Amino acid sequence: MRRILWIIKNILKYRALKLKKIQSIEELLDTHFNNWSEENHINRNGLSLALNEICRNNPIVVETGTSAYGTDSSRLFDALVRLFSGSFYSVDINPSTSKRLIYQHSNRSHFYVDDSVNFLTNTLHKLTNKVDLFYLDSWDVDWDSPLESAQHGLAEFKALERYIRKGTILVVDDTPATIEYIPKRFHKNVLKFQDKFGILPGKGALIIKELKNIKSALILSHEYNIVVKFTDEI
Repeated sequence: MRRILWIIKNILKYRALKLKKIQSIEELLDTHFNNWSEENHINRNGLSLALNEICRNNPIVVETGTSAYGTDSSRLFDALVRLFSGSFYSVDINPSTSKRLIYQHSNRSHFYVDDSVNFLTNTLHKLTNKVDLFYLDSWDVDWDSPLESAQHGLAEFKALERYIRKGTILVVDDTPATIEYIPKRFHKNVLKFQDKFGILPGKGALIIKELKNIKSALILSHEYNIVVKFTDEI
């Protein structure tokens, strides 16, 4: 019963906010983070950069790891494509994630239940032949055993490489630039990972190592998330 009431409350909130006239990316971000997330969320700066890079007509956004909490990225991307007449595709292996957003997204948003690597490899090409923004946020990082998340992130990157064009933006969540972003109780284990791989753990850790060999990859921001712009195909 409590869950149903929570969903109804969010549906009414979504409908009320949908009526708000938004005319810029900054207004979009203010509305989103003030109502669905936290005003000063650690991912806000990176997402602001990313959205400003693609805020043209018909942006195509692909997200791995559907989200209806925390950054609440799925709602943010839905609002973006409503504003700029684009399309948003989100995939998650857990069906309950997209169910949290029932009646809370436009018909420009499309949700899939699948392994993200399989989706990027076998399904995405049937939906679109270009992507403006990839947002990778699947496979939560276990700071006690972070390698699996990093390996999954790299597998996602390998699967999406063929969609990268001049101007494509890649954002990877949970990829801290400094150890201060990681709870102290995990620091000993985190430093072991760093000693072995030459980089702090995170969803995008192995992607960053891969990017060092790609001349067209330009890092725009690296805080808790990392934002990369590609200046050409790879």
